[in-house]
Amino acid sequence: MRATALALALAPLLACPALALSSWYTKPGDTPAGSVAGDKVRGVNLGGWLILENWMMPSLFEVSPLDEYTVNDEWTYCQILGKAECLSRLETHWDTWVTEEDFARFANYSLNTVRIPIGYWAWTELEDYEPYVQGQLSYLERALNWATKYGLDVMMDLHGLPGGQNGQDNQGYKGPIEFQNNATNLDRALAAMANLTAFVTADRFEGTVTAIELTNEPYITEYSASGMEFDVLADYYTRAYAVVRANEYIQPANNEVMVVIHDAFQPLLNWMYFWSEEQYGANWTNYALDTHIYDAFGTDNLKSQQEHLDTICAMSADIAAAQAQFPVIVGEFSLGVNTYCVDYRSCFGLSLAETIANLTSYDESLFLRAFWEVQVDAYELGAGWILWSHRNELAAPWSWTQSAAQNWIPEDPTEKIWPFNANVSSSCLDLANPLAGDQNMPAFPTDAADPKNVTILVAKTTANATSSSSAAFASSSKVSQSVVPGLKSASATQSQSSATSTTAASSGARRLGPGADAGIGASALGAMLVTLAAMVL
Repeated sequence: MRATALALALAPLLACPALALSSWYTKPGDTPAGSVAGDKVRGVNLGGWLILENWMMPSLFEVSPLDEYTVNDEWTYCQILGKAECLSRLETHWDTWVTEEDFARFANYSLNTVRIPIGYWAWTELEDYEPYVQGQLSYLERALNWATKYGLDVMMDLHGLPGGQNGQDNQGYKGPIEFQNNATNLDRALAAMANLTAFVTADRFEGTVTAIELTNEPYITEYSASGMEFDVLADYYTRAYAVVRANEYIQPANNEVMVVIHDAFQPLLNWMYFWSEEQYGANWTNYALDTHIYDAFGTDNLKSQQEHLDTICAMSADIAAAQAQFPVIVGEFSLGVNTYCVDYRSCFGLSLAETIANLTSYDESLFLRAFWEVQVDAYELGAGWILWSHRNELAAPWSWTQSAAQNWIPEDPTEKIWPFNANVSSSCLDLANPLAGDQNMPAFPTDAADPKNVTILVAKTTANATSSSSAAFASSSKVSQSVVPGLKSASATQSQSSATSTTAASSGARRLGPGADAGIGASALGAMLVTLAAMVL
């Protein structure tokens, strides 16, 4: 522990080349951001943190009195516990589920982005009937400070809307889709978006938040009979875009944030219609499409390993075609190919060593490495990718941290084992002809590896972000939900429109990647210092 603390304390003194996406801005009429090979979004989600998902941290749900109930979501979690106890437990969770060590590992693995899901209830006055609690913002502020310190960009995601947009636990309440049922839900959603935007683009965060997603995985009737009409979603997207533009603060010499919309599980190119219609997105600037790709649900678990790989191969052409029109970010994907432990009660009482045992043979590990590689290859035909999620207690293929520890994910995301052919819809990953030959195939742990063995000492820090994590949190802890400036209607917030967002530099300039002028050898020096610290301490 003392060696780890020393490593984090030394981090601001060290630097490495900036790896952030060169620009999150697409000038009107220009090539979409993320179109240059190698210059991609490469990130991880902080899932299950500010919105509970029971299958990701079953230990929170297998304790009294929750173990006596079926607890599908955060709503029910707080409803059973009552607000005081719910807040107490969630504060512990918020404090421990995401740590500075996580951000240091992300940087060490050359990630450049984190996506942070958060619910509307963190940003609006709660109604009497809502069991949710507030207190998230000091922890969010701490995470944004860590992102700045380690040179990571942030995409904020309003993951749950009032009334619910998809009926799943990830919206906060698993039940009917009711967002479209009344105007109050829309008003509260827009107020939440105004508050979120003003908070995360504040000057003190130095432009760390480069993108804001309007909501997560909305269902429309074309996808699910229980979903909302397309026009309802399109109207929300249009209004929420205007709210973001009216409430964002643009750093000097920077551009407006990228506004991201989810594809609602529709074909990617269908969204050309939305961005061509005057009533919708024809006048938008700097936007992107988020798509989520999983191959684990329904009958997907019946596929052979090659069929899983070919499923991804078949998506390559559509991703590349859409990227020619607008930035396409695969905002969620995983290494999971089944739903083992996704039913949170199914793995109660088990250890990670038990749930991972069938994945640690060499052949299984090599497949997971191949499944990682084919997805990264295909998704970088778009603007890049963001893995779901950074952590999962028992489902290792859904955990970036555990997958990295198992070497299913390489330390360098550009490291490739097999040739990739983007022009074929099957066998696009040439498993028979490794790039470096069979003698250079990777090694894998044969049991559940300890993520703490994954080196964490890399800092990409600006001169203005070198304070210790404790000092940063001491400052951020002073933030309370009550000071969020949007506990008012969205229309009132919009009336403030352009005081801070009337201009944006057209040069494509953005927050400089921390450490951009670092000298060669800093990482090696850091490793030596950590080794020495471990030996001494």
